[in-house]
Amino acid sequence: MTEKDIWSGTYLVNELNNGVSRITDTLVVASMKDADPKGIPVKEESDMVRWSLISKRDGDKDKATVRQFSFDGENDRDAYKEFGWTELHKEGKMNCIDGGHFFICQTQPNTSVTFGKDEKYFTKTGVFGIWLHYGIVELQKIY
Repeated sequence: MTEKDIWSGTYLVNELNNGVSRITDTLVVASMKDADPKGIPVKEESDMVRWSLISKRDGDKDKATVRQFSFDGENDRDAYKEFGWTELHKEGKMNCIDGGHFFICQTQPNTSVTFGKDEKYFTKTGVFGIWLHYGIVELQKIY
């Protein structure tokens, strides 16, 4: 059985500054060839599916390769655990992809997402991204 590709598409990036949301970029996510098992760490072997991500703001020059968050309960590999999202993932309510210095997650629209114990983020669309040294952005899938 082939899994549905929930990631491929075009997304508007909405930054929130002082309560005002504005579109600052467009991201294009596309499926690509699966990873070669010979060239990746053992801890990533449970999922070989990969996507490319291109920022339109950067003129398509920066192409990142992204992969799903690791989740292998049998071998105690759970990238969702750090954020307290393991149960949400098991229930099919949280899925994330990792690009190294950023990650993007999909959950239910109009959901308040908790990070650890203190931080919360309300996602209207159900799709949000977190960039290292940059923060949280709301993503809107347009096609």
